[in-house]
Amino acid sequence: MTNSSATNTGHSSGIFRGWYVVVGGFLNSMLLIGATIYSFGLFVNPVEAEFGLGREQVNLGYLAFLIGFAVWAPIVGKLLEKFDVRLISTVGSISFAAGMIAISMTYSAPVIGLLMLAPVAFGVVAAGAFTANTVVTRWFTMKRGQALGIVAIASSAGGFAITPLFALVVGEIGWRQALAIMGVIIGVAAVAVAALFLRDRPSDFGIRPDGETEHPTSASLADETPLTGKQILGMRNFWLVAVGVGLLLGSDQAILTSLVPYGIDRGFTMAEASFLVSAMTGSAILGKLVLGWLCDRVDKRYLFLFVVACNLAFLAVLILQPGYTQLLVAASVIGLAIGGVYPVWTSLTADCFGSASFGIAYGLMNIVAMPCALISVTLAGRSFDQTGSYDFAFWTFIGLDILAAILVFALRLQPVSSRKVVALSTK
Repeated sequence: MTNSSATNTGHSSGIFRGWYVVVGGFLNSMLLIGATIYSFGLFVNPVEAEFGLGREQVNLGYLAFLIGFAVWAPIVGKLLEKFDVRLISTVGSISFAAGMIAISMTYSAPVIGLLMLAPVAFGVVAAGAFTANTVVTRWFTMKRGQALGIVAIASSAGGFAITPLFALVVGEIGWRQALAIMGVIIGVAAVAVAALFLRDRPSDFGIRPDGETEHPTSASLADETPLTGKQILGMRNFWLVAVGVGLLLGSDQAILTSLVPYGIDRGFTMAEASFLVSAMTGSAILGKLVLGWLCDRVDKRYLFLFVVACNLAFLAVLILQPGYTQLLVAASVIGLAIGGVYPVWTSLTADCFGSASFGIAYGLMNIVAMPCALISVTLAGRSFDQTGSYDFAFWTFIGLDILAAILVFALRLQPVSSRKVVALSTK
């Protein structure tokens, strides 16, 4: 009985081993995304003051990180096809820690940008959410949306837990020492998590995705035939997803990098401004879980429209500039859906290209989406530098979000039953 249970689940405890992979991906994504994307805003004002830079110039550091993320994503996607995920994640964790320590020691703004571009960005890609999504996709088919939704929660958890912790450390010992200390702690923790939880494929344990032991379905067989990068780039759905998601993510990235300085400029304290991020990302935890669950049951294009509508609502609130209490309530409520773009994006990508091609397709999408984020973050900084307000950028993001909704809704998605028929016909 015990041996049978272990074979059916891939783990002697009777729990499907894929859920352990989800736990590992969740923890490392929370640590690394929380320490970078969600915490960048904490360093805008102190770096601006120390280096005598404008807001747009400070944001170049974040742009360098986004460029690095896009450049490293397809490379790491290829590496994950050839090497053990634990090795890739460990190297990434060490790279991240080294980059953070180096930034804390340099007094050159261009060097900081290069460090964000190379070791920090590579570390976040190799040990964080990109790798987590790629590996988790291999372990699930029927419950893929739910599993990816749980991993997507990690970024919100990072904003909820890591950002206020980072803010506390920065306030106590300064931004340079905070970077070094947090870099080491997070790097060591990520190495331990990878060793304990991450594993490459269910086939390594003699099981199928979701813990199935029977012969693979035709849909599974289709998933096991990887597409080349050239084939993926030639597909209409690739460009609709990549550009549509890229436009929405660009808006999100600009809001994240601007929300803390936006709050401080409004007269809020650092703690109050950073708590806006924590409130929004904290509520997004529940939203991502629900949307991930719905991805297995509802047309993902409608879910994307819902996410866009929530983004539009939050942009409108930022333009209206309500008091702190009203803004906090809005961030808490609307945050339920704003982060939902991630489980929807990853589920759409897996549906369109299969688990075997997910890494390369997801990596290529990051390259396409990267210019959208670069332009959006640059626009936010320039809007403030030239007008003293983010309003022009926010109005622009409203238009771009609407365009994103149109593009993704134009996707042609086959129902699962149709994909099975196609797969059978190609055998």
